[in-house]
Amino acid sequence: MNTSSYNPDALSIRPAIPTDWSSLCPLLAQMGHLDSEQAAKSRFEHLLQCPDQYLPVALFDTTVVGYAWVQNYGAHLRSGSSTARLHDLFVLSNYRKLSIGTILFQSVKAWAAQSKIRYLEWQASQAALGFYERLGYQGDPCPQPDYPFFEIDFG
Repeated sequence: MNTSSYNPDALSIRPAIPTDWSSLCPLLAQMGHLDSEQAAKSRFEHLLQCPDQYLPVALFDTTVVGYAWVQNYGAHLRSGSSTARLHDLFVLSNYRKLSIGTILFQSVKAWAAQSKIRYLEWQASQAALGFYERLGYQGDPCPQPDYPFFEIDFG
């Protein structure tokens, strides 16, 4: 993509729908660790039916160029506070540096707030660390030192 011709009005974010599968599958493969396309498709179709999960896609015109996936783990037994985990946030390399990842992340945060989530947490790879730091978040060390832990407390 020629970023000089980028038109932000051509970008939209919406929840994934079943017909997104053929466009989303290559992104999942690029993200890595795709066990099998058929198994992933089955999980995708199931996930779309689960109100405790949110899978927004970023469309540039009609092309899926990114996605995120967050899961609400529900109320904690003792405190009642809900925690959601951001599992994935991915944008095709030709569409990076255009704020698409930021807009996807804002969509995840809005979903979490609307769902009355108390804590949103995630781990980031070293490659994604700068992205989250530019958004103002600092990761904490965790048992996987190459994947710092992040958390937002919506209080």
